[in-house]
Amino acid sequence: MTASTLARNAYHQSARTTASPRAVERQLLSKLTTAVVVAQKNRSADPAAFARALGKNLEFWNVVAVDVASESNQLPVELRSQLFYLFEFTQHYTRKLMADEDRALDAEPLIEINQNIIRGLQGSEETASS
Repeated sequence: MTASTLARNAYHQSARTTASPRAVERQLLSKLTTAVVVAQKNRSADPAAFARALGKNLEFWNVVAVDVASESNQLPVELRSQLFYLFEFTQHYTRKLMADEDRALDAEPLIEINQNIIRGLQGSEETASS
């Protein structure tokens, strides 16, 4: 291994350990959203990749739902309720989208939800660091 590779790996490890939970959530959701966008563009050529991207996105929302349903969650009750509603919508719409054989539906509503959450996480992180 070269010195630059070792330094890069050490930097990435340090960045991972010092990132806030919101930053980690934002990064993960950004990756998931990008995967859905790309998979939607290639939906006709690779429907399995589209289904995988939707499945991974739904896995994220399942984790969110479990977290906000927990009594130990520190978020305000109204925000927890709103996030749980977004999970329910995402779950319902993902099922409809996966069953949509004539491809009349697209993933735009899911992409928009994720992008709005990403912006919210970005804003809350900026507020917390001020």
